[in-house]
Amino acid sequence: MKALVATRATQGLRATDRTDCVEGEMVWMIAPCETSRRSPDGPCDCGRTFLGMSSQGATTTAMVRDIAGMSRENYEDALRGSFAARGLCSRCRTAFFPTHVDELLALAGALPEGAIVGRRLGKLVVRVGRHLPR
Repeated sequence: MKALVATRATQGLRATDRTDCVEGEMVWMIAPCETSRRSPDGPCDCGRTFLGMSSQGATTTAMVRDIAGMSRENYEDALRGSFAARGLCSRCRTAFFPTHVDELLALAGALPEGAIVGRRLGKLVVRVGRHLPR
C-alpha cells in the first residue's frame, strides 16, 4: 500500500522548507488555519507541512512509498496512535480518522512510488528535481 513518508530529499529548494521529522516515518496533514489558507507561504506553515506520526515533527517534503504488508486498518491505527501520543482524544474525532486516511491513501495512490511532493493546503505538488523517478 502506498503512503506518504517524511523525506529530506529536495529540502532547501524553497526558502520555506523545514524538516523535523524522522526520515521514512509516515506523515499526515493537519487542516490549515485561516492564516495559512490566506497565505500558504506566510508565517504559519500548517498549510504547507506534513506532520510525522512518530516524531510529531513537521516537514515540507514527503515521498510516496509502497509499504509492504501495510493495510488500511494499520494505517488508521498508526494515525490514531499518533493522536494518542500527542495526548489528543482519538475517540472524540471518530469520523475524522476514516475520512482522513482515505484522503491520504488516495493522494499517495495517485502518484508513482518514489515521487517527492510538497504540500499546498489540501493538495500535493510534485517537486521537480533529480530525485524524482524517471
